[in-house]
Amino acid sequence: MTDKIVIGFDAGGTKTAAVIMNAKGAVLGLGYGGSGNTNFIPLGIATKSFHDCIANAARMAGIRKLKTVCAVVGTEPDPAPVASIVRRTAGASRIVHRKEGECSLVGGLVEKTGLSLICGTGSVGWGRNARGATSMTSCWGPIGDEGSAYDMARRGVNAAFWGWDGRGPETVLSARLLKMFKQNDLREVCTPLYTSPNMRKDFASLSRMVKQAAEDGDKVALRIMRECAVQVAWLLAACADNLKMGKAGYKVAMTGGMVCDPRSRYYRMIGRELKKIHPKAVLVPPRFEPVVGAGLIALDLAGVRWDAELIRTTEATWQKIKRRAGS
Repeated sequence: MTDKIVIGFDAGGTKTAAVIMNAKGAVLGLGYGGSGNTNFIPLGIATKSFHDCIANAARMAGIRKLKTVCAVVGTEPDPAPVASIVRRTAGASRIVHRKEGECSLVGGLVEKTGLSLICGTGSVGWGRNARGATSMTSCWGPIGDEGSAYDMARRGVNAAFWGWDGRGPETVLSARLLKMFKQNDLREVCTPLYTSPNMRKDFASLSRMVKQAAEDGDKVALRIMRECAVQVAWLLAACADNLKMGKAGYKVAMTGGMVCDPRSRYYRMIGRELKKIHPKAVLVPPRFEPVVGAGLIALDLAGVRWDAELIRTTEATWQKIKRRAGS
């Protein structure tokens, strides 16, 4: 059993991560590539992203010819389009698709029941109850993904446009968009905004502008942040209610760039709004990132049990690997 090697992936809208783990739970390598979500990018970009993250993880692990007994791909769309590159580059004899929310739950709580939130470029609530039933909320892409970076950016840019038109209150967001794109007329922002080669990722990055404006006291930006926090609370509460978990206490593993800091204003806002609906719900900073959750699921599928010693090994090696990766 000790020679079993697995690989786990977290393929999101901004980046794709891969971890290589052995049967003792040790994280041997970590690698990153670009966006790997084939719902939003051309297959060629996704293929390169998977190739890069596998190659980088293998290089860190010191493995020249990688061979894995199981590869778990944590992503929303079916990973069939990238299966060939995973099979060829990771030497995977078995490729399994898992929803990114499940990888977030397992990595965040190191448990198979509970809830997880991924709030990065997009947003998704995912849960599983003690009976094995699962539920997923949001994760509808740019039309939905409420409370995500993309959603917050969309609301912020709209507010800037409305303020410029005179249809809405004045906001510093208008001036900050002008400065960011080095323009004097907000109409001139539209072309570079809409013609970005990776519009979803680049547009989502504007959420940082909204959050900073809120921290600086802009009333419009603060309102947007509150609206987004309410939406996230609703999607989590709906997920719990779908699983008949709302009345009891439950934990939510909080993952994704928008909620990575439990001290942040946005994280605390979400917690307050969720408590209004489910007073016993508890937000929990994740023990591991979703990519490690994918690795743990791969070990489970390979017949390796998650005992206390294995998790301690994962914990110790993950911290070392992250420092080596500079992440």
